[in-house]
Amino acid sequence: MFLLSIGGGAVALFLAVALLAKKERHLAENLLSATLLLQAFDLFLRGYIEGRGYRSFPFLIGLDRSIPLLYGPLLYLLAASAAGQVRRLAPIHLFHLIPFVFHLLLMAPFYLKNQATRIFLQERYIPGVAMLEPSPVFLFGLKALVLLCYLIAAFAVMARYERLLREFYSDLERHALSWLRLLFLVPVAQCLILCGSLLFHMLYLPWFVRINVPAGYYLLHPMFAALAGIQLFRMPGRWGSAVDIERLLEPEPVEGTETKEKYQKTRLDPALAEEYRARLAAHMETARPYTDPLLTLPQLAKQVGIPAHHLSQVVNGLMGMNFYAFVNGYRIGFAKELLGKADGPANVLEVAFAAGFNSKSAFNTYFRKETGMTPTEFRRRAVSR
Repeated sequence: MFLLSIGGGAVALFLAVALLAKKERHLAENLLSATLLLQAFDLFLRGYIEGRGYRSFPFLIGLDRSIPLLYGPLLYLLAASAAGQVRRLAPIHLFHLIPFVFHLLLMAPFYLKNQATRIFLQERYIPGVAMLEPSPVFLFGLKALVLLCYLIAAFAVMARYERLLREFYSDLERHALSWLRLLFLVPVAQCLILCGSLLFHMLYLPWFVRINVPAGYYLLHPMFAALAGIQLFRMPGRWGSAVDIERLLEPEPVEGTETKEKYQKTRLDPALAEEYRARLAAHMETARPYTDPLLTLPQLAKQVGIPAHHLSQVVNGLMGMNFYAFVNGYRIGFAKELLGKADGPANVLEVAFAAGFNSKSAFNTYFRKETGMTPTEFRRRAVSR
């Protein structure tokens, strides 16, 4: 465990420094660096305890009890910044440190003890008499609960971001946070380890056994660092690729239309909504704006001459779908038309690009979802008729 801790800490430290060495960094990259640095310190601290380094330098004893309370806030802020919800850190974000500071204050009596006593308390545990921290089982449960709550909040932020993406974008691949969801499976596993360890201790272990963070929890730190490193080197720009969703929620006014915010947020008159729908349908059929793979709702609204907020109401309310489904429905229709022509594009990739998809995989996935068959199967059936 000692060598694994030191090796894993070195990997996390290397990746953190690699991120910090970039000249231009997104806030998400800074927060990822902070998380990796914390994991590196946590792993080195684990090695320090496993190797009994505290016997010659006891001043770091007890810090490993407080560090888990920092991961939840860091992971939540990482998710919020990657989703564009937090663009810069502000003093209000210091409130996320309350659980950590609370634990440090509870540990203050221990830190005031002499060196020999600290070493003794690290190696001996007598409930109610000799303890590193007061109420260790309660505080262990608090650490698991804090991490769980922050992870739930982080996944909620990512879900909201991807839901809003579908309202404004016709292309999700460049902006989706699937990479971050994958990365967050590691802290989810760590949270489950903490919860399982707490339950096992309460149900099966005698009261005089000290509750400690399991080794498996620490072994997942290098896995988090490895996954982060893969993303860092495979897609170097992905860490800061979030779109400014919040700004899109306040669309720019369109010339010749009412621009007051109060009007933009009122419910559309049914007659006006039908007029907008007819105008939109005519534009989609004649101009084929969906062939632009980067088409967004504000861009389409400007082309049609409809306030973006009203266009959103027409697509969502009148047509019963989000913008992503609306545009890709036209793309699939156009692709089916191309696939059915004997003199159409020679291969499926050409059809995908012509219809507005930016990758063959996205095209195949959506086409199969809509038609129940692959583009190749559809072409074979269409040509054989």
